[in-house]
Amino acid sequence: MKNTLTSVLILLAVFVTYEAFFIDNTPLNYFSSKSASSTVYVENGVSGIVTITDPSLHKTVWFNISFYPLETGSGVIVSKNGYIITAFHVIGDPESNTINVLKTMSDDDIKTYVEQAAVSTYLSNYNPQLGAELSGNDMVSQSNLSANTRTTTDLLIQNNLISVKYYKQVIKVKFSSATGIKPLNAQLVDVGNSGSDNDVALLKVNPAGRNLPALKISSHDPKNGENIRIYGYPADSNVTQSQLSVNPSTTTGSLISEVRNSHDILYYKTNASTFPGYSGGPVLNSKNEVIGILIYGIQSKGSFLQQIKSRYGLFLSSNYIIQICRENEVPIDIT
Repeated sequence: MKNTLTSVLILLAVFVTYEAFFIDNTPLNYFSSKSASSTVYVENGVSGIVTITDPSLHKTVWFNISFYPLETGSGVIVSKNGYIITAFHVIGDPESNTINVLKTMSDDDIKTYVEQAAVSTYLSNYNPQLGAELSGNDMVSQSNLSANTRTTTDLLIQNNLISVKYYKQVIKVKFSSATGIKPLNAQLVDVGNSGSDNDVALLKVNPAGRNLPALKISSHDPKNGENIRIYGYPADSNVTQSQLSVNPSTTTGSLISEVRNSHDILYYKTNASTFPGYSGGPVLNSKNEVIGILIYGIQSKGSFLQQIKSRYGLFLSSNYIIQICRENEVPIDIT
């Protein structure tokens, strides 16, 4: 009798332990692997064709810039046919981020970035003294490549020594290695209201007939103290341009409070440790539902309260994900 009772207790313990690895009859590792597979790496950049004439070396060099990255971040697949949500500032004008403004890139912005990409390459490979030679001023910085690139670009434009034949914005999306999908170019479909700091953007890729691993979007407001998990690609994850696939990092924490900016945009504050590059990545609840995306900051008296300058990660409510998807008739799974 004692042996029979012991056997029953062991079987019960095994059964309970087995059940602990399941949620609604689905293995827990399924949730983590699907979340990782649904989290993408987003690169915002430019491409173009530029010619630079160097009067000092008496040469003209032609550049075909296939892709020059400007900004990186994360995103989440919300529709199996290729729709992706990311943060507005990830695919916007990087220069505007430095003055805490959300702004898409204009044609002039794109052209400027293409010019600077070509000049940077020229200075590195041909004549790092070009700016000083054009200005006749030996004080032109040669140590700060970024400052030298800007100065030299301006001088080339003033002297009609640079010509842009073609330019465009290019947004690349890299997928988790678990998907087996190679990088795809994305179309920018829509963005949130920049004036109200609605830091959300909608992208579209063509998966060539494949169904992408999309996550469900929660329509329910999370509660203070609720545990959350964030997926994304921090800037120090060493993702290289040549990589065909990537794997996201993850961080955990709990919800601390709600925050609203002066335009009544709803954010949530968490104690999860986040870093640049996580922006646009999904914030998930215990059911593996997207309850928001990590963002750059919130407007406070006309400027951003940057998450990187605070102890807290901030994320935009999933209600804004649902809103931009509905406005663009994107089929998503809402819970």
